[in-house]
Amino acid sequence: MNDDSSFIGRRLKQTGDLLLGGAQKQVLDYKSKFESLRGTYDEFLSKLLVSYESKSFDTKFVDEFFGKRKLTFVGIDGTVLKHDVFDLLIFFAGAYPAFGTIEIEETGKAVFEYDEKYLERGVGVSSVLPVYISEVPHIDQTLLIRSEEGDVEQSISHSDSWVIDNSAFADYMMGLSEFYLTYHLTSLEKPVDILLLDRIFSSEVASFYAETSDFRVDLDHECGLIGHKMNGRAFSKTEWVYARKLFGNLRMGTPAARGEFLLSRIIFELMNAEGNSLTRKELVELLEFDNEFQEARLDKELKNGMKGTGEAEGVIIRDKDHFVLKPQYRDLHVRIKSIVDEVCGRMFSTDSNVGYEDRFKIDGRWLTTNDLAFLSIASLYLAVENCWKNRILLLGVAKDTSARDLKRQVLPVLNYVGRFKGGFIEKREDTPDTDRMILQWISLHEREHLKVPWATVEYDTAFKTIVPHFDKEPGLVSGARRNQISIEKTFLKSYFQLCQAGSEPKLRSNVLLYDRLVYPEFDTKKENIVTLKHDYEKRPDYPESVEVVFYEGRDNPIQSFVITLFKAMTSMSIPELFGHLKPLYVADKVAKYHFTQVKGMIESTGTWLMNRPDLREFLFYLSSFRERRSSVEQSRRTT
Repeated sequence: MNDDSSFIGRRLKQTGDLLLGGAQKQVLDYKSKFESLRGTYDEFLSKLLVSYESKSFDTKFVDEFFGKRKLTFVGIDGTVLKHDVFDLLIFFAGAYPAFGTIEIEETGKAVFEYDEKYLERGVGVSSVLPVYISEVPHIDQTLLIRSEEGDVEQSISHSDSWVIDNSAFADYMMGLSEFYLTYHLTSLEKPVDILLLDRIFSSEVASFYAETSDFRVDLDHECGLIGHKMNGRAFSKTEWVYARKLFGNLRMGTPAARGEFLLSRIIFELMNAEGNSLTRKELVELLEFDNEFQEARLDKELKNGMKGTGEAEGVIIRDKDHFVLKPQYRDLHVRIKSIVDEVCGRMFSTDSNVGYEDRFKIDGRWLTTNDLAFLSIASLYLAVENCWKNRILLLGVAKDTSARDLKRQVLPVLNYVGRFKGGFIEKREDTPDTDRMILQWISLHEREHLKVPWATVEYDTAFKTIVPHFDKEPGLVSGARRNQISIEKTFLKSYFQLCQAGSEPKLRSNVLLYDRLVYPEFDTKKENIVTLKHDYEKRPDYPESVEVVFYEGRDNPIQSFVITLFKAMTSMSIPELFGHLKPLYVADKVAKYHFTQVKGMIESTGTWLMNRPDLREFLFYLSSFRERRSSVEQSRRTT
C-alpha cells in the first residue's frame, strides 16, 4: 500500500511537512537575529566584557578579604522526588554539600584539595513526607485557585492526577533544605570561607518575598507558623510581615529609605538605636532626608508604623518627641533565628524517633508551602548576616538561564540616564531574546579579542526591576512592576565563560551566570555607585535616590578572585565539567545518589504493599484504572 494514497499516510506527510517548514523558518529567523549582532562588540560590548587570563590569585585581596591563605569551600546542591503510591503522595527533598580546601601560595598559585569522603561526612539535610493525596491541597498553597480579589475559589476541585502533576511542595522542601544547610554551614564555630549554590539568590529573594506577602496569603488559615509559641510568646502575623522585610545592612544603607522599604528602614534604625528610640529629627538625619517631600513621606510611614498596615499591627509607639519600637518586636532577629532553628531542626532531624507528623506539623497544624517559603527567606537572611559578619564569600551559579535583563533593563536604563552609551534599543526585537545567547555568539565571533575566561562587569540585581521613566521624563526611572524597585546594594550579577577547547578555538563552554553578595568594605565605594532618580509617587520634582552598583570601567578585585577561582574549579578532561564547577558537580552527584536510593526505597515499598496477601484485595480497589492498565501492559512486555 502506498502511504501517500492512504488517509493516515497523507495526514502524517502533512504533519511532517508543517513540522519541517516551521523548524526551517525558526532556524532562519534565529540566524538573522544573530547576524544583527555584528559590530556590537566594537560598538559597546567590549566595555562590558572583561578577560581574566591570569591563573594566579591576588594575594593582597585574599589577605584583605579572608585574612588567611588556606580557605575552605563547599558546593551545595539539592534533589527532589515526588512519587505516588496508591492513595499516598510521597515528597522527598534534601541538600548535600561537597567540601574542599584551597591553599594560596605567595606567588598566587593555588593548591586545591577535594574531600573524597563526602558520602560519609553526613552533613547534608533531607526529609520525607508521605501524605494522602486528598490532603495535599491543604499543605500546597500553590494548588489553590484564587479570584482576582485573592479569595480562594472553593467550588473548583481537581483530580488526583492533576494534584500529583502540579504539586510543588517537594520543590519548596528542596529550596528550604538548601538555604537551611547554607545557614547551618555559616553558623559553625569554624564556618566555611566560600559557599557555592546552584541558586540565584536575588531571584529567590524576590520570589519568596512575593509568596509570603500578607496581601497574598491568608495568614490565619494558610500558615502553620502563626500562633506557634516560642519562649511562651506566640509568633504573630506582625512578626511574619516585618521579618520578611529586614533584609539589609545599615553599613550600606539598606534597606534603602525609599519606596516600600521606608518603614522597614525606620524599624531597622529603631532596632539598632539606643533604647530602641529616636526622635523625628534624629530619623531625618540618619536617613539623610533633605527636602519636605521626603519628610512628609517619613511622617506618613511613622503613622503607618503606629497604626499598622494590612495584617500587621502597629509596631511603634510615640513617647512625647520620641518614636519607640514596641518591646515585643525588639528581639525580632532572635525570634527569627529561634523559629528557623526549631522548625527546620525538627524537619531535617536525623533522629529516627521524630515522625513525619512531628516534622511537618506544628501545634497540630500542617506546615504549608507559605511556611516553607517564609522559612527559606529567613534561613537565607540569617546566612547572609553570617556571611557579612564572618566575611564568607556567598556565590550562586545558574547553568542554564533565560535571563534577559542586561538587554532589556540594564543597558536601556543606563543609556536613558546617560551613564553608558550603546545597547540593543534600536534593534531589540531583531536580536536573540536571552542575554546568554547574545553573549555566546559574541564570544564565538570575537574569540580573537575576547579571551577566556571572561565575565561581564558586575551590576546590581536591582536593575532587573528598573525601566526608563514611564512618561519619558528625562533622567528619571520607574519600577518595572507597580513602579516598585527591589532592594539594591545586596546582590551583584555577572555572566561568565571559562573554557575553550585546545584543539578547536570555536568550541567554547557555555555562558553561565552567577550572583553574589555585596560586601560593604569592597563594593559600595563611591566610584562603584550609580545614583538613579526614581519617580515613586508621580512627583518628578521630588524623585527618590536609588543607589545601584555598576562596575563598568572600575577595578573589581572580588570578581577577579571569583573568575580565577571558577577557572581553577573547572576541568578540560571531564565533559560534564567543561566550563562548570567541580564542587557543584560533586554535590550534584551526591544528591543524585540519594535520589536513586530513596526512589528505590519508595518503589520497593509500593511493591511490598502490593504483594501483601492481607492487603491485596483492598489495594486492588485503591489503584486507579490507569495504574491497573499500566501494570497489565508492563507484565505483557516482560513475558
